[in-house]
Amino acid sequence: MRDWAKTLRRASFRGVEFWVDYEDLSAGKRLALHEYAGSRQTVVEELGLATALYSVTAYLVSDTADAEAMLLSAVMLADGPGYLVLPIDGGMIATAQDFRRSRQKDRQGYIGFDVTFIPMLNDGGLSLSIGDVTAAVANGFAAAAAQLAKMF
Repeated sequence: MRDWAKTLRRASFRGVEFWVDYEDLSAGKRLALHEYAGSRQTVVEELGLATALYSVTAYLVSDTADAEAMLLSAVMLADGPGYLVLPIDGGMIATAQDFRRSRQKDRQGYIGFDVTFIPMLNDGGLSLSIGDVTAAVANGFAAAAAQLAKMF
C-alpha cells in the first residue's frame, strides 16, 4: 500500500514553501452549443480546453509564520508567473491570480491563505508527479507494463 506521507511533496511557489490543507483543480472544455429552432438535437462544438484553475487552501505554521506570510504574499504579488509545486500535481509554471490571507486569535503561529493559481499550460493536471512514479515502481510497475505490452 502507498505511504502517502512519503510520496506527497511540500508545496511551494517561487521557492517559498507552505503546507496545503485543501486543493481543488477546476478544468474542462470550452463548448459551443448549437440549438436549432424546431430541432430536438443539440450540436456540440468543442473549442479547446477551458482555463484550468487551482484553488488552494495553504497555511504556514511556525514561530516565524508572520514573516513567512509576508514573503509568500510578496512572491504572489510579483510580476509574471512562477514555479508552483503542489503535493499531488507535478511542478508547473503558474500565476497567482488572487489570494486571501487569514489568521485567528486562538491559533497563534498559524496563518492561512486561500489562493487561486492559473497554470501556464492548460493540460488540466495531466502530468505524472514523482509521487506517482515512486508509487508505480513500488507497486510493481514492471508487471503492469508487461501486461499492457501483451495488448499491443
